[in-house]
Amino acid sequence: MLLRRLLLLCLASLILAALSAETRHIHVIQLLDDNSPNYLIRDGCRSIDYGVSREVDRIQAALGISDVHYYRLNGMSFSAESLDFVIDYQLSYQERDIVLFVYAGHGFRDATSTNQLPKLYFTGYDTAREGDDIRMRLLERNPSILINIVIACNTTQRDYEVPPGQPEDSGPTQNRLSARPRPTRPYEILFADQPGYTKVVDLVSSDREYETFMSRDGGIFFSEVVYAFEEIFADERFSNWSAICNYITNQTIQRTNQRQLPQKPYCAYGVFTALNAAPVVIGKRTAPISCRLAARELRKEQRQELKKLRRRHRRQALATTQREERKLANARHRQEVHQMKYLHLQAFQRQSGSCK
Repeated sequence: MLLRRLLLLCLASLILAALSAETRHIHVIQLLDDNSPNYLIRDGCRSIDYGVSREVDRIQAALGISDVHYYRLNGMSFSAESLDFVIDYQLSYQERDIVLFVYAGHGFRDATSTNQLPKLYFTGYDTAREGDDIRMRLLERNPSILINIVIACNTTQRDYEVPPGQPEDSGPTQNRLSARPRPTRPYEILFADQPGYTKVVDLVSSDREYETFMSRDGGIFFSEVVYAFEEIFADERFSNWSAICNYITNQTIQRTNQRQLPQKPYCAYGVFTALNAAPVVIGKRTAPISCRLAARELRKEQRQELKKLRRRHRRQALATTQREERKLANARHRQEVHQMKYLHLQAFQRQSGSCK
């Protein structure tokens, strides 16, 4: 009898552990200009790569996450096209996961821009991407947490005949890290999933009209980000992202002032309603006819969206004259149609579930 009770108790504990197990994955989108002709930028990008990988390993171990997906768009893959492909296709089906976006390279802003994040510079001004637009596109993937780490200048570019500048900091580096065990509780609090919402943490090395000074260790700002993750998590000094953002900002300003470097970071935390997660509830649970009518209306709207997409594809195909370009365009069109059908199916299932 006692043995049976013990077996039942063990079985119940296993079931509870399975129900509470972490099912999210971590996605790391990493764009580092490690092919730069400037050795400080090259070495700085390698230091950032190492620091990010080490911290992601710790997050994975602390939260008990099984899989980490890296999208390393460095070297020859450091391009806007590679970034677009990752966001539009490789992240299309990931929801409620943790997304870490890391960029280190040239940055700038247009004279008329009101955006907070800088434009990300790749091979030219015509392929530059607005940081705010990238953040919105990642939000549309409906992650549970989105952390943006951007190491780039954020000053207005006046001369578009030359690439944006990258100030350098060749002074001595300062290592404040110490080896000590870290508890998992801070991770569980800060990275907790809140269904229906997305936590967004912006860690940007430069505020509007400020420059970023790169060094071999990734720069003062990145070293403060690493310190905040490693040391503050260890002694549980802060338990919320806003306090951590304020700490990183104050420490960066203090250290750059000591070196007489005019750098001011932008660090902010916000909670957004998940863009793709909110189901539309129409009618009451006791009104199945209303639910069927709502589902029929949704399908009608989805068919119209698909027709518009295919019309646009036909116009693009007619405008393409080269055989190879047409073949690539057809492959891209098939992917876009498949993605839209998948999103339509998700929306229909969410609405149907809300009417049961």
